[in-house]
Amino acid sequence: MTQVFVSHTKKDKNFCDIFDNVCARVGIKAFRSEFEDIPSPAWKKIKEEINKSAALFFLIGNELVKNQKNNNKNWKHTQNWISYEIGLACQKGIDVWVLIDDNKINFPIPYFNNYLPISIKNEVSFNYLKSVLTHYLNEYKAGHNYPFSVNSKCTHDDCNMEFKLHARLPDNWKLQCPQCLRYIKFPNGFDADEIISNQYKDYYTLE
Repeated sequence: MTQVFVSHTKKDKNFCDIFDNVCARVGIKAFRSEFEDIPSPAWKKIKEEINKSAALFFLIGNELVKNQKNNNKNWKHTQNWISYEIGLACQKGIDVWVLIDDNKINFPIPYFNNYLPISIKNEVSFNYLKSVLTHYLNEYKAGHNYPFSVNSKCTHDDCNMEFKLHARLPDNWKLQCPQCLRYIKFPNGFDADEIISNQYKDYYTLE
């Protein structure tokens, strides 16, 4: 059975449950380590499951952001595992997705190549994620262009991170880069659509 690997903190239960709901509707397995019987040393099982996965989805929920902001000691443990998981996915060459939940990222993400910056609590994003997971279920290959995705690049010279952006943006909006945490400007927007933009306006920062 096709599976995807979910990198997250279990404290963001609601966000993770929504992601699981999308996976269940599509019929793809989501590997979440807290639900699995993982013998010590845990890194071996994590590596094995990432090697079996079609993609890694990094869920950045409110609790993850809060733990970083408060310098929670448990966050350091979680951060180490996240870095390990993303590093393995990068080495294997599978897609690494960043999904955020109505928040701003406050820690750098070392590598990703797909960015869905609208919370999947939003019906449009929820349905879009369904189509993404369906592609993986049907033996999706890295590099395929999804509807509304575009090859984007952070405009800051000391970052230059390249990734596929999965969103519609109106003119003169800006979007946070998950790697350097600064804002990328879109003076001409991207696939701007009035209805979509109105639905998304609370999740972006106007220039």
